[in-house]
Amino acid sequence: MGRVKAIEIQESTEELLERSRKLKHPLAQARVRAFYLYKSGQVRSYKLIAQQLGYERHTVGRWFALYGQQGLEACLEIDPGGKPVGSAIQGAALEELKQKLSDPVNYFTSYKQIHRWLEQAHHIHLSYAHVHRFVRYYLKAKLKRVRKSNIKKDAAKEEKFKKK
Repeated sequence: MGRVKAIEIQESTEELLERSRKLKHPLAQARVRAFYLYKSGQVRSYKLIAQQLGYERHTVGRWFALYGQQGLEACLEIDPGGKPVGSAIQGAALEELKQKLSDPVNYFTSYKQIHRWLEQAHHIHLSYAHVHRFVRYYLKAKLKRVRKSNIKKDAAKEEKFKKK
């Protein structure tokens, strides 16, 4: 039940222990620690190694299979998974967006307006939340809003009121 298949670990126990201390990624540390526990003779089954490290025994079995096929270096390569980080707003669309955000005359007044503009002008279909996050936090742009003005105000009195 869960016995480790006869795998010969080439690295010494000292080398494995030193390597596990130097690694930053916790998964890579756990993998090297599993090999250390096996090589030092402290544990001889996937189940006990998994209990000590806090992983499932099947996961530990996959680590040993990977080590047997490709060696220690393959076990230290951690794939982060997921989609690549980045935005679909790139190239000409990004440059034009930056230019429009810095234009003092023709400017955007809402993120919804930017969202619609990207879809119509550049055929970039993104969620509103992505557009907001990208413009506000990546481009660090704050949209300009015109304050509401009273319709009864007198323009002559306003000019007289202003400091000269």
